[in-house]
Amino acid sequence: MIVNGIIKARLRKLLSFWIFAVSPGLAIDDHRVIVKIEKEVIIAAAGVFNRAMMSMVRSPNGTIFLNAQAKPPILYRSQDQGEFWTPVRVRLNGIPPGQVTQGLGVNRKGRLFLAHQTSGNQPPNTPRLYGQDLFVSYSDDDGETWTTSATEFGKVAPGIPNIKFHEDGNRTFIEQPNGYLMFTTTIVPAKDYAEKYPPEKPVQPPNYEYGGQVGDLFSDVVFRSTDHGATWSDPSQVYPDLNPHESSLAIDPYDPNHLLIITRIQRMGRTGENPEQMMLKTGNPRHYWKQVALFESRDGGRTFSWPKGGFTSWYGHRATICWAQNDVVIVVHNAGYGDARRVIKLSLDGGKTWVTGSKQGTALMRLSKKFKLAREIGFCSPTIEISPDHFLTTVYRYDNEKTSRLLRGMVTGVFWHIERSQHDRCKQSQRLMTLGRTRNSQSSNIQPTKKQAPPNGATVPRA
Repeated sequence: MIVNGIIKARLRKLLSFWIFAVSPGLAIDDHRVIVKIEKEVIIAAAGVFNRAMMSMVRSPNGTIFLNAQAKPPILYRSQDQGEFWTPVRVRLNGIPPGQVTQGLGVNRKGRLFLAHQTSGNQPPNTPRLYGQDLFVSYSDDDGETWTTSATEFGKVAPGIPNIKFHEDGNRTFIEQPNGYLMFTTTIVPAKDYAEKYPPEKPVQPPNYEYGGQVGDLFSDVVFRSTDHGATWSDPSQVYPDLNPHESSLAIDPYDPNHLLIITRIQRMGRTGENPEQMMLKTGNPRHYWKQVALFESRDGGRTFSWPKGGFTSWYGHRATICWAQNDVVIVVHNAGYGDARRVIKLSLDGGKTWVTGSKQGTALMRLSKKFKLAREIGFCSPTIEISPDHFLTTVYRYDNEKTSRLLRGMVTGVFWHIERSQHDRCKQSQRLMTLGRTRNSQSSNIQPTKKQAPPNGATVPRA
């Protein structure tokens, strides 16, 4: 029986591949779309947040929650598809005061998850934006009360006081069909430990510039839960070669082992690398990585590869990712050095092809079109899907002279959609119906996890 089940699952997988790789009748053959901004509404007035790397989720009951690093912690909640918002005070018991909330998730049962840590800036080990503890709490009553997981993240090798956690990031949570959860955080060596165990020269895997000892786990790190968020363990690294920070995870709606992660990368060039070749490949003005990279996993986040062209322009960081139910992948990020816009990159087929304005698109994300989402620089939440091809993304504008006076320090919600041709809409519907028939079989082949030890809603004039 087990053998027959395995054979059937493999046959379904092959059938699914044949349908989309071989049959031109169902594959997307026109990647031309238009992005239309519908409207922008006020969620929080200036002064509520002073640094807002945001995370946003939509509960199964339709309620939308937004986290934006308020002090003391506050979530914003909308029960009408993002039109109007009300604040919900986050009450965390039994942990140090001064918590910085950095990530928000929800599972299929409506349980909310909140990643948070005690504010850093406690020299010599924790400079600004780094702290030496990390917590995940969960709520089953729409954020009214919270229970903190008993997991001690500070015991990850080499442990406190030798590590520090980065405060920044969107810290998305993802869930596989069997209820297993994942989220990421950034772990780097504390100052004293880094000086004691510097990196080898030339740098060596698995920790590269982080240094440390055998068994240490640095980089952006994926944690897993098999008990609905009560405990977390089984960590794995995200491409430490490029010093990833601020990762945002997304999961293929039709393959639970297929993940995409968008993350800020930042490191100097190394001895032995070809600076001219790197700058020609990236367009960077220096032999220095500081942009966003897109990594892919086919084994449930155990390992990540770097697809060719999977990066943005220089300083095109602060990115988020969304993988919609109709296989549209949305990446939102800073436009790049000297360009204050927030822009959208799109794929209509799960990241295989990226929209350029041409019918065929491109396999290289770096060459894809930048659709303007907002004019002023700031932070954005991961996008959520309101309905097929209709989305909501929240934007925080810096409170400085580069932002129009009307919007300084505000958090707003931008409603937008993509427009396809009628022909492509029909083919997309056929394609998704076929994808849906393979979903259950692919869910049974999940990679195993190791056994655990102000009034808002006002419309904002578009600039």
